Amino acid sequence: MTLRNIDALFHAKGVALFGEPEGDAQSQLMRNIEASLAADSRRHVVSRAGANRLADFEPALAVILDSRWGTPAQIDRLGAMGCRAVLWASENRISGNVLRAAQPYNLRLLGSRSAGIVQTRADHNFSTLALAPRPGKVALITQSQSLAAAALDWALGRNIGFSWMACSGSEADIDVADLLDYAALDPRTRAVVLQVGHIRSPRKFMSAARAAARVKPVLVLQTRRAVDDGPKGPDPARSAAFARAGLVECENMGGLFDGLAAMELLPTVGSNRVAVLANGAGACALGTDAMFRHDIEPARLSTDSRAALVAAAPHASDLGVAVDLGRSNIDQSLAALACATDDANVDAVLFIHSPVAGQPHEPMVDAIAGTELAGRLMTVWLGLHTAQPARRSSAKARLATFSSADEAVRAVRYRARYHFTRELLTATPPPDPTVTADVDALRERLAMLSSNGVEWLSSDEAAHLLTAYGIAGETPAETAVQVRVRVYRHDELGMVMSVRDEALGIAPAYGFAPLDALLARRMLEGASAGRLRGTRAAFEALAQALVRIGKMIVDLPPLSGLDIRVAAGPRGRLQAPADSLIEITGSPLPARQRLAMSPYPARMRHIVSLKNDSRYIVRAIRPSDEPAVLDLLESLSPDEIRLRFFNFIRHFSHDMAARITQVDYDREVSLVVSRYDTPDQLAGMGTLICDPDGAEAEFAILVHRAHTGVGLGRHLLDCLLRQASAREIDTVYGDVLAQNKPMLALARSLGFKVKLSLEDASSVRVEIPAANYARDDD
Repeated sequence: MTLRNIDALFHAKGVALFGEPEGDAQSQLMRNIEASLAADSRRHVVSRAGANRLADFEPALAVILDSRWGTPAQIDRLGAMGCRAVLWASENRISGNVLRAAQPYNLRLLGSRSAGIVQTRADHNFSTLALAPRPGKVALITQSQSLAAAALDWALGRNIGFSWMACSGSEADIDVADLLDYAALDPRTRAVVLQVGHIRSPRKFMSAARAAARVKPVLVLQTRRAVDDGPKGPDPARSAAFARAGLVECENMGGLFDGLAAMELLPTVGSNRVAVLANGAGACALGTDAMFRHDIEPARLSTDSRAALVAAAPHASDLGVAVDLGRSNIDQSLAALACATDDANVDAVLFIHSPVAGQPHEPMVDAIAGTELAGRLMTVWLGLHTAQPARRSSAKARLATFSSADEAVRAVRYRARYHFTRELLTATPPPDPTVTADVDALRERLAMLSSNGVEWLSSDEAAHLLTAYGIAGETPAETAVQVRVRVYRHDELGMVMSVRDEALGIAPAYGFAPLDALLARRMLEGASAGRLRGTRAAFEALAQALVRIGKMIVDLPPLSGLDIRVAAGPRGRLQAPADSLIEITGSPLPARQRLAMSPYPARMRHIVSLKNDSRYIVRAIRPSDEPAVLDLLESLSPDEIRLRFFNFIRHFSHDMAARITQVDYDREVSLVVSRYDTPDQLAGMGTLICDPDGAEAEFAILVHRAHTGVGLGRHLLDCLLRQASAREIDTVYGDVLAQNKPMLALARSLGFKVKLSLEDASSVRVEIPAANYARDDD
């Protein structure tokens, strides 16, 4: 899989500079480039006053210092010469004519207002940053030049290194979504730190964010422009989008690196089970108070661990919620810490150290650095004068160290949030509620009303629409639990849903259509801060109502706003008052701007008749298909497993099935097929996974042995190729074991070319140009 021409930014050997540096930032950029490529004879400089002598030079990367050099003609010339990327270092914006000149060559532009990029492995620093990052395994992606510089300074102070850094700036072309895709595919990047000040394309961003979060931790900090009359503080809709994508949001820049320290240095911490140890009762109180402020109960050691700890450190006192090591010496303290970290009830230990007489920080830092406690130990060195050198020494020793107990507990909360968001990404929802609305008729009705100048539906029209989606339009009973549901257009994220329990007086929860039952429940739990009112039946009915409202948003593009109060009685009967407000428009946003999440492609469902009068239902996969997928996989023979997965898999896990069933339909096509008379039992599957820029897609086909010989594999592959053609994908390929003769024969019959695999001698690669694919029915 490739991300077209983004790599030219990070692996460019030939660099052309256009213009003379002006100001401190561009001067620093020039110094960094010259230092990076000092030994590279392919570097070429073109000054504004000089001639364009590039005839014998083919730069992979061009750097525009002066926007007068960035003309459409110059960009066209660079593209024709093989240049693949441009770093626009000028503060002037990139014009639409320049972007159009770059398109025929797939020439990518980073900027304007970009701080540039740094690639530590190749020692390439094409940035305006005055400091050089340490090599590491974290990617830093920002939109802000000033925050890029600040983040680098923070990281150096915490001894955190980067695999690469990039600042997208104004994002005329390359944006944070492109860079997230690059980070997801980069094997040398194990985590991502992201700063987001604006989201240019909601669907693209969410798709890239979900793809990255599935394979590595992504910590995000959101910022907003400082505008006097604008909204203040973090945008809760953005926060909901980050959570839906599996990102871990941090409150500030310090939190980003505290969270990163927890991700990188505390790999075993998966929950909030943290024990507090300190060398003083007051220091213990700092730790426990911090945990209570974050609604975390300190972990208590087991009876055996407490006994072993007291035996190892006789001066220690068990305070119940913490352990005061008191005047224990270094060896005794280390033994006590070892007892705590070995406790099965504890995921991590928070050790708070005060520089009391006879117990300075540095000897304790050195002692801990020489142990194997690091993976489950967080340290806080109290004070400032002697604490700062201790923190530096701890960071150098790769200990998870924090400036305060609150920062340490916050990092644990980020770690737990990461596990929670990953579980949310892979949770299996129950089947969606059935909605029998006549979508075509409703669309026609709304289009007719909007063409007649109607902007708000009448009470009767609103009640009719809600009833069509299973939400009765009647006054709720006094015993009903009621929530207020709003749908509105967000400036960046398209249509956003909010739900609020007004009786509790807390902030609303936010979400995005489409919803499933699990996501709807999360919204209701967020809207009530976990204090659920009413019966379980009422709660489930309200969750079902949110799912149906989400479906309404997906089905009806003219719907531009909604404000209703939905109620559910004790037995779960849905009700809605007659004064519901529903706004419509005759000019809906394009689908990719209107919906941040790709909806389920119901249009793919069809019935096909194959050999021997066998009829099958083919449709797109759903998350709720996980049990059926597991049943199919578990029923395969060892040979079927080997031919499909290239090795033997003894057990198919929930995580594997969740990854198969939870599909980003922007990037993947995943079809399941079942016999017409047994729709709940799967007979086969077909998948097509596209690379982020749509240049290539990989297919895979699986047909159960009981359903071979009727043409099912051929039909599935044909469906996938038609989808690839419709999406204008250039090439479809698949890796096939050389002994899988039936699959190779099928591929050849559909026009695939067979090539030797460069990676595995036991397999071959089959590929076909998909853009103009058409099945030969003969």
